[in-house]
Amino acid sequence: MVAGVEQLLADFEARMQLPREFVVPGETRASAFLELARTILRRAERRAVTLDRAGLVPGPHLIPYLNRLADLLWVLARTAEQAESRQPTAARTAGRPRRG
Repeated sequence: MVAGVEQLLADFEARMQLPREFVVPGETRASAFLELARTILRRAERRAVTLDRAGLVPGPHLIPYLNRLADLLWVLARTAEQAESRQPTAARTAGRPRRG
């Protein structure tokens, strides 16, 4: 299953232009929902790591699968934005002062 997700990632990445910087999530409704799913999946991944450290995760495949699946959701969110001809907004623009 991990290999299958990695293949999907490679297929989508080959057909799209990946941003070169951190982006503001949720430029479109579809990408916002994908980012929400990714956030929830990352939370599950963190909990799985905690369980793994306690020896409660059988086998070595759950955590890599969750990790790659979250990466796929990120790529799908960027794909959704590009499908609607929207460019992702950079999280920080050059020359903009930092807050805090």
